[in-house]
Amino acid sequence: MNTPPPQTGMPADSIRLLEGKESRIFLLVGAPKANTTQHNIVEGGQVLKCNWNSNRNCEPIIFDSTGNRDFAPDDPLEFKSHQWFGASVRSKNDKILACAPLYHWRTETKQEREPVGTCYLLAGSKSVEYAPCRSTTIDADGQGFCQGGFSIDFTKGDRVLLGGPGSFYWQGQLISDRVTEILAKYDSKVYSTKYDDQLATRPASATFDDSYLGYSVAVGDFNGDGIEDFVSGVPRAARTLGMVSIYNGKNMSSMYNFTGEQMAAYFGYSVAATDINGDNYTDLFIGAPLFMDRGSDGKLQEVGQVSICLQRASGGFQITKLNGFEIFARFSSSIAPLGDLDQDGFNDIAVAAPYGGEEKRGLVYIYNGRANGLNAVPSQILEGQWAARTMPPSFGYSLKGATDVDKNGYPDLIVGAFGVDTAVLYRARPVIRVTAALEVNPTILNPENKACLLSDVKVSCDQKQIFIGDDNPLTLIVSAQNQGEGAYEAELFVIVPPQADFIGVVRNNEALARLSCAFKTENQTRMVVCDLGNPMKAGTKLVSHASGT
Repeated sequence: MNTPPPQTGMPADSIRLLEGKESRIFLLVGAPKANTTQHNIVEGGQVLKCNWNSNRNCEPIIFDSTGNRDFAPDDPLEFKSHQWFGASVRSKNDKILACAPLYHWRTETKQEREPVGTCYLLAGSKSVEYAPCRSTTIDADGQGFCQGGFSIDFTKGDRVLLGGPGSFYWQGQLISDRVTEILAKYDSKVYSTKYDDQLATRPASATFDDSYLGYSVAVGDFNGDGIEDFVSGVPRAARTLGMVSIYNGKNMSSMYNFTGEQMAAYFGYSVAATDINGDNYTDLFIGAPLFMDRGSDGKLQEVGQVSICLQRASGGFQITKLNGFEIFARFSSSIAPLGDLDQDGFNDIAVAAPYGGEEKRGLVYIYNGRANGLNAVPSQILEGQWAARTMPPSFGYSLKGATDVDKNGYPDLIVGAFGVDTAVLYRARPVIRVTAALEVNPTILNPENKACLLSDVKVSCDQKQIFIGDDNPLTLIVSAQNQGEGAYEAELFVIVPPQADFIGVVRNNEALARLSCAFKTENQTRMVVCDLGNPMKAGTKLVSHASGT
């Protein structure tokens, strides 16, 4: 299903799912450059609710219908034009959090406007503003350039997590508040709300300036206390090596730090958390879309990389790396947990390369989990189908999985392609893998019954005719046993049908290594002849594996 939001300018920067009444599922599509009906607001942005079925209609969700608020006529205190509302969207049950990280405001004593960012929380029919960075700590050294809502997430509990990468001279900041308190304390006449149970990171020394804490966020339990902790990408930390930090979900204390290994790879651009190996411990995935690796010619090439951090029961993480396949594809720009897509008991993930593939239309790689981690070979690759317009399609720029949209028991995936105003729903379907085995048990040969001719010599024999159709290699296993006296010049003949090609004898054990077989053609009859022994001693049993296609 393709869902093109109308007149959005740059839609699908964020896509999510909403479960409505009667268990109906809707697609939520952020359109941060869309025009709205707000008075005197240009490209304020919106969030669209779209049907995924044959109807496919999209309609805007009204979070805020007002224009700018003023101190006095022609003296605005806020600036909603070009605020990019809908740049980030998350949903949980009937609640939707949508943000405008480029929302500006000013205090009455200052003329300069500052991009503090703002969000709106919709719970049922009630919409409230949530702007934790719109505070009295203004200017660049405070929260004046916070861009709150640049990244957001819900926990399984009652909290939201908000990233503001511009706070404190762009050191960045994480802020978490309770949903119940956000709803209860909202007052449209109060511009700066204090929350009693707020958790937030604080400013550090100047060496941490320009780090961008809060650039990307995720949640997951990383200390086994049953409370989800906060994960954030910090892509310009450690002198642009990049970092990913995990903070305690109870008190925002630092728990773990992961540091990138290559400058300017943007390690931490994207983060995701899910249990990939079925051990009930949350694992972490870190994207570095500008990572460079050496090609076959020894030159560095930008291919992108995912760091897979498997949480261990004994503490700490086992880290492996997964590199991209194409240069300049921005592999790992977005990473999304998919749930158990193939129903094998292990969760799977999707990794996007939005500028990969034919004409840079974008690719999304599906990777399956397994007991020892992530399978490094993608099980499926989704390709963008749209040519570039004024900008690349960016298929895969945003991803959302792990929700069963059509209720068929398999989680589905939504892929955003903002360059072509499109969001695509990929509905998972059952796949049946059939493994067949055929066993033929002939009667014991009667040496007195010589009904066959072999080179004009009457011999005893048994014949079976089998019809098998398969494009894959076929291995024929033949068991031969001499239950009589020693047989001289004993041979096994396997007639190869004209539709098949003989590959060779499978030699996977010592007995087969000693078996001598040859492919022959006599009078247009193609056969494999195996020497069973001269003599084939009484009681000898041999197993022959012949492989063909």
